[in-house]
Amino acid sequence: MLASRLDNQVLEGNPADTTPVKTSLDRHRQVFHCAPELYAGDRGFYSAENWDECQQAGVSQVCIPQRGGQKTAERETLERSRAFKKGQRFRVGIEGRISVLFRGRGMKRCRAKGRERFEVLVGAAVLANNLLRIAAMLRDGQPARANKAA
Repeated sequence: MLASRLDNQVLEGNPADTTPVKTSLDRHRQVFHCAPELYAGDRGFYSAENWDECQQAGVSQVCIPQRGGQKTAERETLERSRAFKKGQRFRVGIEGRISVLFRGRGMKRCRAKGRERFEVLVGAAVLANNLLRIAAMLRDGQPARANKAA
């Protein structure tokens, strides 16, 4: 499943993490008419082809750590940079958001049969989460992230 606050998509089967990178970049361009500023993923998303695909798509900051093998000094420097670490923290936030969808927004178990009904469940869970976050922002008069820092 690919999910963001603005778009979600249920993928067919259980594809390898390296597979949906080009598809997700194409989808982002289709929905938002531009390349994403940041593309973050875990080590499973890493491949030289995916890295190049992000670069060619116009992604400003690619934050996919290399898996296995020897890293060049340049790669080590990149992965230790402040911007790269910030992108990885963003990715961890995505994982947390998915966890919230499963635990608190009804996605733990889908009793509806069929792909289309499952897609409706995912969309409803993302929508419910977005509405709750918007309500919290309106109630508090500031972005939800600022509340946690206070």
